[in-house]
Amino acid sequence: MMQGNGRIWGFICGITLVALSRIYSCFSVSIPDQVAAPPDDARAPDIYIEAYVTGYNTVPAQTDQTPCISASGANICGRRDTVACPPILRPGAVVEIRGRAYVCEDRMAPKYRGRFDINCDKDKRCPYQVTGWTSVKVLPSRASL
Repeated sequence: MMQGNGRIWGFICGITLVALSRIYSCFSVSIPDQVAAPPDDARAPDIYIEAYVTGYNTVPAQTDQTPCISASGANICGRRDTVACPPILRPGAVVEIRGRAYVCEDRMAPKYRGRFDINCDKDKRCPYQVTGWTSVKVLPSRASL
């Protein structure tokens, strides 16, 4: 018997709350602009990826028949600021590897989807110097954030 009465009282209380909320929604409360605006120093959190990093040279034996043209269509010969990134990052994304910024202009082969491959251009020593596990920081892109 008590269970039925509790449901009725719950129903009545619910209707009362809805009615009160409609009555009080007619009143407006103004919020000062400075409280509603987010702080200027608010920024996105830093994103790090623990990844294996390798290096490659812009030569046909290590790429394809057009080693200077990246997946994004950019000419990367003569540049040391580009990297082949996993598919999770879009072309043009900027990453920081060991304190140096690189632009994702190329894509990794599907079998190496968890790696980053730094463009060493023609420096044959570079691939050996950059290879290893490290934290890769994804930086805010130039156009957004």
